[in-house]
This record gives sequence, C-alpha cells and structure tokens, in this order.
Amino acid sequence: MNTLTKAIRFNFINLFNVQIIIATAVLLFHLLLSFTIINLATVNGTAGSNDVIVMVWIFILGLVVFTPSFKYLLSQGMSRRRFFTVMSTSIALLAAVFALLSTIFYAINLKVAKVMMIYEFMYPNHNIFIILVWEFAAFVFLGMLGLFIRLIYYQSDRNTKFIVTFVPFIAVSLLLFFNVLADGAIGHGIWEFLKVVMGFTFSIPNAFIGAASMTAAAAILGVPIYLLLRRAQIKD
Repeated sequence: MNTLTKAIRFNFINLFNVQIIIATAVLLFHLLLSFTIINLATVNGTAGSNDVIVMVWIFILGLVVFTPSFKYLLSQGMSRRRFFTVMSTSIALLAAVFALLSTIFYAINLKVAKVMMIYEFMYPNHNIFIILVWEFAAFVFLGMLGLFIRLIYYQSDRNTKFIVTFVPFIAVSLLLFFNVLADGAIGHGIWEFLKVVMGFTFSIPNAFIGAASMTAAAAILGVPIYLLLRRAQIKD
C-alpha cells in the first residue's frame, strides 16, 4: 500500500467511514418518515428531498476534514503537493459514495414515498445513471467548496475572519442594490450565465452540461486550495 493510499485510508477510517454510516441511517430514517407522512397525509404533495441532506453533509465534511488530516499527515513527512492530491481524491471518493447512496434511496423512494430531488426540479430526464453523475458532480463541488472556505479561515487572523464572514452578505446586498439601479440587468445576466453552465439553454435541459460545469468549478477551486495549502502552517 503506497503513501497516498494510506493517507486516503486515514481520512476514511478517522472520519468518513463513520459519517457514511450515519448518513445512511439518516437517509433511512428520512425514507421511513416520508413513507409515514405520505400515508397519513390527506393532500397530494412531496415529503421533502433526500439529496439536500447529503449536500449539506458533504459541505460540512469539506469544512472539518482539513485540520486533523493536515496536522497528522504533514507530521509523517508528506509534502503539501501530495496532501492536496490526498484531499482531492478523498473528497471525490466520498462524493461517489454519497452520490450512490442518494441515488439508491431516491430509487427506493420512487416506489414507496413521494420524495423529490433537487435534480428533478431542474431536469426532465430521470434516468438513474444521469442522476448519479449529476449528484456526484454536485457533491464534489460542495466538498471542495467546504475545503476552500476552511482553508481561508485557517489562514486568517481574527479580523480577517470577521471580514470574510460578512463580505458575502455585503456583496449580495450591493448586488441587489445595483441590480435595481440597472433595471434588473445584472440579475438577468447572472441567470443567463447559469442557464448556459447548467445546460438550460437546450429545448430539453441537459444534465450532463450541468455536471460538467460543476466538475469544472470543483477543479477551478483546486487552484486556490493548492496555493493556500502551500502557505498553510501547522497549528497546535
């Protein structure tokens, strides 16, 4: 077993394996709860969404996995370049497991309960393979986004953390303000961009375009993540 494989195994043994088991239990509970609600309810409708649970879960894991792995693996003599490879691969493997879990529970839900996925609201093609690919891309992106945010906070002092926390809220407020001044042109431009990258410009929305875009976004996030890793120092 080479160094990279051992390091990836370290992430799964110390964090991911337990989280996969817990996520499976939560999805199972959600399935049972959805089945109960659907059978008790007197009106038509859906009983929530299972992939939202996993999306939030992998984002949080992206936030928390860095610190223990960084301190231990670098103390074992691992370079930052190899550590970046380990983290990226670990998140991709976790995303694959979560995508499989989410898709399996979705397929079961189709038989026993009315549970929707975010994917269903966006694309008409409900082929299981396409759903699996799209979910995997979404989870990889969210995991890398969580890691990126964690690294920013890890590198920042108290004042910078405060600024980083509130800048997004200020930016959104300014964006809404200038969008009103521009008679909605900014919002329209953002929406048109999202339509292109998520595959909505076709007569039938193309989920593969959306999956490719999210995978590309995850890869782009890898650049600042790697640069931040090169400057990161081990903290007690």
